[in-house]
Amino acid sequence: MIKKNKTGNQILAVLLAILFILPFYWLVESTTKDISQLQEGTFLPGNPDHFINNNLKDVFMFRNGIFHKWMLNSCIYSLTGALFATLFCSMAGYAFRRYRFRSRKILFILIMGFSEVPTFATTLPLFMEFQKLGLLSTSWSIIIPSLVNVFGVYLMVIYWKQVPEEMFDAAMIDGANEPAVFFRIGLPCIKPGFTTLFLISFVGIWNNYFLPLVMLNDDAKFPLILGITTITSLEGFPVYNLIIMGAFLTSLPLILLFIFLQKFLMPQLTGAIK
Repeated sequence: MIKKNKTGNQILAVLLAILFILPFYWLVESTTKDISQLQEGTFLPGNPDHFINNNLKDVFMFRNGIFHKWMLNSCIYSLTGALFATLFCSMAGYAFRRYRFRSRKILFILIMGFSEVPTFATTLPLFMEFQKLGLLSTSWSIIIPSLVNVFGVYLMVIYWKQVPEEMFDAAMIDGANEPAVFFRIGLPCIKPGFTTLFLISFVGIWNNYFLPLVMLNDDAKFPLILGITTITSLEGFPVYNLIIMGAFLTSLPLILLFIFLQKFLMPQLTGAIK
């Protein structure tokens, strides 16, 4: 019976893997096709020469190389927002872990409640605020909202609770101040949580379509996820082979980032205690 269950789980895992891999396979093989081949609707690869000589070259030459600006914008928005949002959430989680202050429980309950509010529900109030501040269509209108991650605070509180209080007390006895305790003692212990939140924040900002759509009216400041939707011909029709190539290039940094950071997702707390 156990062997049958194991076999069934393996078959289910293979089917789910195929289900998740199939869309990416379609995206990759579509980058080797021109518009006429895309209209055929087959899952067979097209002409490999189309990948570099046509699609890749044309997408970077579109509108005098605006694709480079979109890529740079996405990197700036995502790296800046994810890094500082993760750092701020880590500080907030540390404060909840270390200090006992008035209305602490009520504030934590509010944080848990606000983490359930969808981000698009706050876009209109943010638009009105940035309009009054004169920051519409600027990089700040994308970066500043990205610094706030309510769910990240809750996540970091959970990770900070795994750090024994004795570690903090020992560091304070040895003469370490609060910044030293946070950066040199605490952060190495929650490295998997810090990396996880950074990845979640980075992917969320990188794939955020609605906020830039509302905030930005200058296509030179568009991120990739929004910019590729504006790839059209002179007649105003979508150029699907270039859009697909842009979507493929948009997904590559996320894959490479996960491959690079996955080694930091391993638990570090046991080693730190020893």
